[in-house]
Amino acid sequence: MFPIPNDDGQNFPLSQVITALSTIGKELLDGLALALSEEDTTVEQWRVLNLVSKLGAPTMGELAASSGMANASLSRVIDSLEDAASVFRLPSPEDRRRITVKLSDHGTARLDRMNSVVAAWESLTRARLGADTVDALALAVRLAGEATASLPRPSDATRLSHPSHNPALT
Repeated sequence: MFPIPNDDGQNFPLSQVITALSTIGKELLDGLALALSEEDTTVEQWRVLNLVSKLGAPTMGELAASSGMANASLSRVIDSLEDAASVFRLPSPEDRRRITVKLSDHGTARLDRMNSVVAAWESLTRARLGADTVDALALAVRLAGEATASLPRPSDATRLSHPSHNPALT
């Protein structure tokens, strides 16, 4: 267990919770990455293949928005998936200036294998952590996601904290 101050049920600093969650998240992602290495793929490649599968033939912009990845990072992932013949890029039928990404037959088969590996990893990890812990983590993520959805983004906070952008500070 990761030490969190005031483990006696008292309120503890949010910064400590975030730091502990980050450490736990990194360890879990490392485990998932190790499992996916059996299929010679990365967590990011698996995530993007899943998104392409779910979205049909998304544009690069739609993929960037859905994945939360920066355009440059997404382009690198798509490049590697294209090199592996898992996806291919085509001009959008609606606007030929926009590029869509489609899953190839090879990519579909590869994604099925990856999903089997991920399911096995999830089963093992759920057993190791305990179903109650996994369910509590899922609930905490959902509640925190809902609560933070309305918070200002860092770029907004920077703008709002600068006197030239926020009349209330002058």
